[in-house]
Amino acid sequence: MSAQDSNLSSTGFDYVVAVTQDSINGTLEEYLYSGLPEVILCYVYNNDFQPIPIDFATFVASAGNTDPFSVPDGTEPSDARVQNLSNASFAFAIKAKLGLPPGIDPASLPPIIALKPGQSNVTYTLMFGEFVATEISYGPHGPMGWFNQSQPSGTSWSFSGAVDLDFQDASFTSLPSDAQERLKGIGDPDMFSVQQLYYDLNSSDLEQGFQFNNIPTNSALNAFMTADFINTYWKALGGAEVLGYAATQVAPTQPTSLAVTDLNFFTPDAVGSDNAPLTLNYLCAVNNDQLPDTTHAGFGWNWIEPDEVSQYDGVAALNRNAFANYLLNTDNNGQSLAAYIQGNCQRPEATVQCSGQEAKHFYMYFFPGDPTITCPPSGPVILSCNYTSTTSDKCGGPLLGGSIQITITYDITVSVQGNTMTIAQHLVGYTYIRYQGSSDGGNVVDKSITDVYTIGVNDTGQIVTALQSSTPVDNSKTPGVNGFLNWFTDINDLLDWATDAVRGCTETSFADVPVSFLQNFVFPGGSSFVFNDAVFSDNQDLVGHITYADPTL
Repeated sequence: MSAQDSNLSSTGFDYVVAVTQDSINGTLEEYLYSGLPEVILCYVYNNDFQPIPIDFATFVASAGNTDPFSVPDGTEPSDARVQNLSNASFAFAIKAKLGLPPGIDPASLPPIIALKPGQSNVTYTLMFGEFVATEISYGPHGPMGWFNQSQPSGTSWSFSGAVDLDFQDASFTSLPSDAQERLKGIGDPDMFSVQQLYYDLNSSDLEQGFQFNNIPTNSALNAFMTADFINTYWKALGGAEVLGYAATQVAPTQPTSLAVTDLNFFTPDAVGSDNAPLTLNYLCAVNNDQLPDTTHAGFGWNWIEPDEVSQYDGVAALNRNAFANYLLNTDNNGQSLAAYIQGNCQRPEATVQCSGQEAKHFYMYFFPGDPTITCPPSGPVILSCNYTSTTSDKCGGPLLGGSIQITITYDITVSVQGNTMTIAQHLVGYTYIRYQGSSDGGNVVDKSITDVYTIGVNDTGQIVTALQSSTPVDNSKTPGVNGFLNWFTDINDLLDWATDAVRGCTETSFADVPVSFLQNFVFPGGSSFVFNDAVFSDNQDLVGHITYADPTL
């Protein structure tokens, strides 16, 4: 069971991005451990002996240019440097930078994110490549001791905890709406990136996985580390405080063709194959559809199989119904496919006027029809329309009277298989006229076009579409009677008039469906991922293997 078995219409999710634990961690390590700056947090005591933040350079200048990190641990309180710091009301300072702890084999370290099957919770562990903490302890008459401790080589100082990524539970929905929007990142072109996931994961519930030596547990530094460090640290990196941190805005990128309007996370159980990797699933609704809860996210297939782990970071899958709705409603130079279909569905009206028993005038009108477009829930056809409209009228006697019938039929099907999509159209305009004992008719319009498109990926990792073939067929007939009968009735003139009217009304709209409406399709997440392939699953979802794009800011 693999992505080829994707059947999102059975679950209700419009769009799913599934990424493996290894790929998340590899990309997060590249992002967190190479591109983020060192952060220095410095605090002084106010008049109420409460620690308050201060700019580090400003503090150093006020302390006689004494850098607290340069003062060794255990320096005597009487030392001039400690006295300078005390005179400037120094409380504590921390210097930290995320990274791989020195002196430790990276392979022995825990993953940043550990997925939990059947849950939206993940275990999140942050490690530091650099961590230094300093503090003055005070007594009734001034400084009593100086503390300066660094993360020792060969030791991993970390923060870890369970982070709830269920955006449908009460703890999340009770947040202010603007906070929910920032965490989901809806509308941000980087909403599927590791940067956004990183901000979603940052939680004040993370617990310190280490303790400082030789410092009272009730010290101001320990109190800050327990209660405020995580949020303050993220804020110093440029976030906005609220449970976690919202992603920073990035430079404008090509907008996606589908608007993701709701999001949740879930890790389904792996099924079938031994050693199939767990995947963190971004569960998405588009165009304001209702997002199902996570009980519908036990998909029953694996997005990535064991032999694909080294090739791909995950899979993006689009529900067949969401893709069909995109095809119908996307604007292509001012016209959608739905509007194009309607343009081929004409509703004719015809009238014959008689004087006594003799037909005198024939009239014909065309109005926009009201076609029914369907998206079948299964099978290769993802979109279809079968439209028929007919009109008829008659008057007069059997010899001198007249009658007319017009029937417009338009059929279109969009079917998908493998990496191809076939659009088949058939337009028929049937006309019949009887006039003064003579009659004839036929399919004055009988045309079909079959367009076959291929879907693939270009050398930049973007999904592209090309017209592989277009096959037009014209079986239209021109009705008419023999010259002897026409000499008595002039029926051929009427047939020519009706033929020209039906053709003129129907053929102006009938054409190849332009390839541009597919070429412009942009998968959600196109700014975060490179697509390695694109095919339709056995259940007609559009699926593509993905790898992370450059995760740096």
